[in-house]
Amino acid sequence: MKNTVAKVTICLIGLLMAFEIHALTVQEQVEASPAVKEAIEELVIANHILYDQGAVDGYGHISVRNPINSNTFFLARSVAPSMVKTDDIMEFDLNGNALNGDMRVPYGERFIHSGIYKLRPDVNSVVHGHAAQILPFGLTGTPLKPVYHMSAFLNEGAPVFEIRKYAVPDPNTDMFVSNVALGQGLAESLDGNNFVILRGHGYAATADSIRKVVFRSIYAIQNAMIQTEAMKMGSPIYLSKEESRKSQITIEKTINRPWELWVQQVQKSSH
Repeated sequence: MKNTVAKVTICLIGLLMAFEIHALTVQEQVEASPAVKEAIEELVIANHILYDQGAVDGYGHISVRNPINSNTFFLARSVAPSMVKTDDIMEFDLNGNALNGDMRVPYGERFIHSGIYKLRPDVNSVVHGHAAQILPFGLTGTPLKPVYHMSAFLNEGAPVFEIRKYAVPDPNTDMFVSNVALGQGLAESLDGNNFVILRGHGYAATADSIRKVVFRSIYAIQNAMIQTEAMKMGSPIYLSKEESRKSQITIEKTINRPWELWVQQVQKSSH
């Protein structure tokens, strides 16, 4: 009997501790965890870099999975990326619900992030943007494929998310990924890839870190520009599957180099 009571007591204590941790605000988590503090700081600067590099404009967003709780992620409130500050960061569960009683207005398309995190445990950061250079590839059936080593992460070509396939009961939507079902459909379209095009809308990029997903977003857009120009001249020679694999391994070992440059650029422009 005593053992049973002890076991029940231990379970209750564990549940209370889990609830207490879950209930911590973003700021409290920053103060309690160096890993969370680092993730939030990188998330803020990443927003500024993506704007500075033209990967997002007044719209678009980047998130990061909570490093101490894989079932939640951090994403700014609904604000232009270039204006994001630490105080703007909110926490969400994998259904896109804001946590900790945070009543601020969130991004309507937070379900892009929650859907991917739920289906892809290997993904720790997600970017969504509307770069015009990407859009033609989702409109014409022309695959966005790697034409140089910097974009080798595109592998054999970026898949296209067709929202009409997942929107029920009416396939004619406002083109926004604005609920759990559409977020799941987008994640299914992404499958095991690193980049997906949203037809008539934009793109989503994924990676296991903030720095890598920023790198992929910027260089996917550059690839789209180069591929478009090459197609005007003739038929591009794309990287083979093995060239892509080897190039990706090599180039992604060096992503801290451009990251440091991009950080320096946004810090200069802010002074």
